Amino acid sequence: MSGIILVRHAMPDVQQGISSMLWGLSDASREDCVLLAHALPAGIRAAWSSGERKARETADVIGLRLGIPVHIDERFGEVDRPGVWDRDYREVAGAYLGGHIEPGWEPRERVLERFSAAVTERISEAEGEILVVNHGLAMSLWVASHTTIDLVSWWRELTLPDAWRFEVGSRALEHLWMGGVRGD
Repeated sequence: MSGIILVRHAMPDVQQGISSMLWGLSDASREDCVLLAHALPAGIRAAWSSGERKARETADVIGLRLGIPVHIDERFGEVDRPGVWDRDYREVAGAYLGGHIEPGWEPRERVLERFSAAVTERISEAEGEILVVNHGLAMSLWVASHTTIDLVSWWRELTLPDAWRFEVGSRALEHLWMGGVRGD
């Protein structure tokens, strides 16, 4: 059976006035990544990451600890959305996941299409489990398309970082590790 470990990035060092795509990790978040790396199962052969800085840095720490290569695949990126909005992010994001069409946000179907294509390609190339470091919304959409989770509730419960194993054949989902910070 092919498996994939899905990791939501660690808590970024939020910088007001700077796009969230450019946020990096704090020293404390890097320590969370070390703890996460040690909690992951043996047998992971490679890591793939979104190109966003917070995901890349999360993947780099884990890759260094596990001694595995880290590759970038932009298809694992977060939902494309405006960098600035005037409403509560968690409210808007929850409505988006719940089916609301949010102007300026990447259509859910497009997110699912690109993420699914990347997962299929990476698993077909893998000689063992792979690790994908990505983001809450995109990961939640993909997991919900393969399981019976309640999409919005599951997303709201994700931590920074968070790790889940998904078995492709059985579609089993197992929680591997949870960080201490909810939401982003």
